[in-house]
Amino acid sequence: MIGAATGRRIGITGLGVHVPARVMTNDDLAQYVETSDEWIRERTGIRERRIAEPDEALTDIARPAVVAALRDADVEAGSIDLVICATVTPDMLFPTSSALLADELGMPDAAAYDLLAGCTGFMYAVAQAYAMLAAGLSRRALV
Repeated sequence: MIGAATGRRIGITGLGVHVPARVMTNDDLAQYVETSDEWIRERTGIRERRIAEPDEALTDIARPAVVAALRDADVEAGSIDLVICATVTPDMLFPTSSALLADELGMPDAAAYDLLAGCTGFMYAVAQAYAMLAAGLSRRALV
């Protein structure tokens, strides 16, 4: 549970994840910039990262994660009334990635917007979803 507002418990009920298939190791990265696997791991703990293919958009990566999260929460897509997509790499500025996902996945009543924020974007989006739920402006949100 994240919190309670007006007597209603608000929490994260489902999680989903999906990553691109292409892997870039620290050694691969060292071919492009002056660095090494040891230097990166020592400072960040990162061993590899996933890289989208040139024809792979944010929504291609997000869609399977959303489907998994809905399944995990045992929630029908049509019951979602708020979609917030936190990203700095949207498919395009308009229509938003959140609107594309809402349309493709069958969320016709969902307000949808992209929150253009980097590393902290997910936390900002969760806070905004919480506020909308707590205020009674939404009943079920997808971040």
